[in-house]
Amino acid sequence: MDSRQRLIETTLRLLRSQGLRATGINEIIRQSGAPRGSIYHHFPGGKEQLVIEALRAAGALIGAKIGAAMAGQASAAAALRAFARVHAEEMMQSDYLLGCPVGNAAADASASSPAVRQACAEIFSAWEQLIAEGFQRAGLDRLPAAALAEFVVASVEGALILCRVRRSMQPLERVGQQLEWLLSSVTPG
Repeated sequence: MDSRQRLIETTLRLLRSQGLRATGINEIIRQSGAPRGSIYHHFPGGKEQLVIEALRAAGALIGAKIGAAMAGQASAAAALRAFARVHAEEMMQSDYLLGCPVGNAAADASASSPAVRQACAEIFSAWEQLIAEGFQRAGLDRLPAAALAEFVVASVEGALILCRVRRSMQPLERVGQQLEWLLSSVTPG
């Protein structure tokens, strides 16, 4: 793996565990093992550019998981259950240390970095679009599907935060159950 990719992956891991504010350039360089000069060679915009690229990589990866879950299930409710299961497994494997990198960065960036905040907003919107498309395939009209998709992303992101602080999967399980109930009442199958 080249130094650019090591920097992105290290940044992503740090964002998942400690958020944007606590993630500094020196720590990224130290943990990645990349030469100091490579950070500004690959990311002339510094930490902000590196963080945005790491978030976009994470957004694409999570988006692919959402798309696969939405496409590979018999119902919208089953798709969300499958996607929540992936989050649950990753969180338990990390002993509740790793949250959503986009959610973590968004919480910090709203006051400190308009560019990172905007990247997070775009990623959340892309996820919502994938979920809304799945809801539309399940029979919902476009506007209710979009509103419900936004609700799903907000609910799952909030549940992930509660899981970390409570060191329990119960919040995500409960949100999943409530979303499943809600979806079964508004979509066929």
